[in-house]
Amino acid sequence: MKNKIIGLIMMLMLSISAMASYGHVGASEDNNMTVQTMIKYAIEDEIFAKTEYEKIMSTFNIDRPFSNIKRAEETHIDLLLPLIEKYNVKYEKLDESTLIIPKTLKETFEIGVQAEIDNIAMYEKFLKDKNLPEDVREVFIHLRDGSKHHLSAFQRQLDRKY
Repeated sequence: MKNKIIGLIMMLMLSISAMASYGHVGASEDNNMTVQTMIKYAIEDEIFAKTEYEKIMSTFNIDRPFSNIKRAEETHIDLLLPLIEKYNVKYEKLDESTLIIPKTLKETFEIGVQAEIDNIAMYEKFLKDKNLPEDVREVFIHLRDGSKHHLSAFQRQLDRKY
């Protein structure tokens, strides 16, 4: 079981290894972030998740819980767009060829759990910044809390089906 989890984590890392400074991976390695880089990592991570869930839905011809979470990711992106404009944030487009979709639905749920854990950790790291502007803090809290709900949804799928 431990080897399988390690393998799944490796698959997740491979899918974003080409973009080492992208999203939550970049945030986890960056210890000198500005408000702009935090917003950059946040939008990249939300776009990555939305795109990944779309690919999973088409690959496995499945709707829930991915469709609900994908809609939430779209809302998260919409919440970040005014901050991107206000703080003049530039971010990289997602190279969809870096996405690697697992071979089984169970693996997608396991990766979903880990991705949401990583996303929550990213927002927790951002929220530790005492100089974070209030408008940015409010959005990051909302996004972190949304990821907690997504984590629960993926965990329920694993508990129920596997």
